[in-house]
Amino acid sequence: MKRIFLLLLVVSLFSSCDDAIEIVQDGEINDAAVFTSVANMQLYLNETYDRVSTQNDIMVSSRLTDEVGLGIAGFPDQTHRFFVVSTNGFASGIWSQHYQAINYCNRLIRGAALYTPEASEEADYNNILAQARALRAFCHFQLLTYFSTDLSNDAAPGVMKIDYVPTITQLNPRATNGEVFELIEDDLSYAETNLTTPTTGANSWKFVNINVVNSLRARMYLYRKNYTLAEQYADAVIGGSGLNLSTSTFTNSAAIPQNTNVFAFTAGQTTALTNMELPNATTVNAPEYRRMWTDQIQGEVLFALGRQNNVANFGSQYNTNQSNFGGGPLYDMGRTLFALFTDNNNLGGTARDYRRWTFVDRTSNYAADPNTATKENDNVIIDKYPGKVGNTGSNDLKVFRLSEMYFIKAECRVQAGDLTGAADLIRQVRQARNYIPSAVVPALSYANATAAYADILLERRKELCFEGHRYIDLKRIGTLAGVTQTDRFLRDSDLASATNPYNINVTDYRFTLPIPQNEINVNPMQQNPEY
Repeated sequence: MKRIFLLLLVVSLFSSCDDAIEIVQDGEINDAAVFTSVANMQLYLNETYDRVSTQNDIMVSSRLTDEVGLGIAGFPDQTHRFFVVSTNGFASGIWSQHYQAINYCNRLIRGAALYTPEASEEADYNNILAQARALRAFCHFQLLTYFSTDLSNDAAPGVMKIDYVPTITQLNPRATNGEVFELIEDDLSYAETNLTTPTTGANSWKFVNINVVNSLRARMYLYRKNYTLAEQYADAVIGGSGLNLSTSTFTNSAAIPQNTNVFAFTAGQTTALTNMELPNATTVNAPEYRRMWTDQIQGEVLFALGRQNNVANFGSQYNTNQSNFGGGPLYDMGRTLFALFTDNNNLGGTARDYRRWTFVDRTSNYAADPNTATKENDNVIIDKYPGKVGNTGSNDLKVFRLSEMYFIKAECRVQAGDLTGAADLIRQVRQARNYIPSAVVPALSYANATAAYADILLERRKELCFEGHRYIDLKRIGTLAGVTQTDRFLRDSDLASATNPYNINVTDYRFTLPIPQNEINVNPMQQNPEY
């Protein structure tokens, strides 16, 4: 992506404070000097995309739930111990990262008003603004997701509603959920009307298009418990995106191991396992699902934050270097999560779960009895971010995938009393994750809504692990699913005690993050309960 660092360095400084700062200096590059063409607006938008990140969102979800255990190369941290205060680094990171991206969006929107496009430029001009407003909507929604106590209550305290470029002395109050959602919906309506970004073609899924808008709406309305609209937009994506669930079968299947309970490999399995797991898996033999995670193909990705080869590897958040044992695991896969993939019957019948081979590196050490094992002989190394082909040092961050839309629709079907419809949607995802070509995942049957929610929560846990969903999922539907607390294995916690539990209740106040203290210090606002 092209950069305009010099311009941004100046443009992104404080807008105004007092008369001394408002003086226009000789040679100053301000908004009027930057936003002089649609081409310049596009350059600024390119940089805005780079400012959007879900890295902190993903990591707080992993560490505050049951996704990870402390690895042998890791150091104990307060978040993983459920010790969360107003100075928590992840809370501050989520807050500042998303507001920084919002600030870039607002500066682009404000600067664009200074330029009047020619008739031939108008579509591109509006498309740039549509993308900026959709990104602003996404960032506001992410903030609400982590800092609002109840997304379904419009009167509940939300976050700062920032649709302007604030001055350095301006106080920005905490708006209600309803006020922030009103801005989000207005931004998405504008985006829907003005977007011309293609939905197909090279890297099309790394830019905001109508699929992204509909995906965000589906997730947003689900979280707000507006199930009618959530299903409407999930259907729009499932039926209109042109994508299918990525398959897990591959061409050369003769040597695929039939038993996923063991790590024992025979010589004849080496080639097949390479095709199943390694970042440089060939396009001939590797399943679509694996190639999607190594960023070779779009697969079922609806929107990803593109990260080029020269950008730091997100997988290093879990491993010191790369996703193998030599990389040194800071955090490895939680033992209870790993058990879900190693159970031969977890898909039903003769079907086998390919996610076991996709999410766990083959260099892992696996003990038959984790209860008596130590970390030195039981390391389940996370391989969901293995790097790109030719570079194990970077991966795109997946934001929306088609499988999530199936889960959203399934929840909506439960709310509508259609348990059969919900069960079939979950079965379709499981079928796509089966790697035995001849196997068929049996039909599912739910006795009641609680059982349906429990299975949806289970499948979301397996499919969406390490993507930032588990934290909010436990808060949203844990109680509906009959789940009372996180499901962390005892050994995955360090220093577990009565005052330092290794599991917390799904209704615990820590399932809403604290407003960062460094924000409150300069911009007083209501703190979340119990912090």
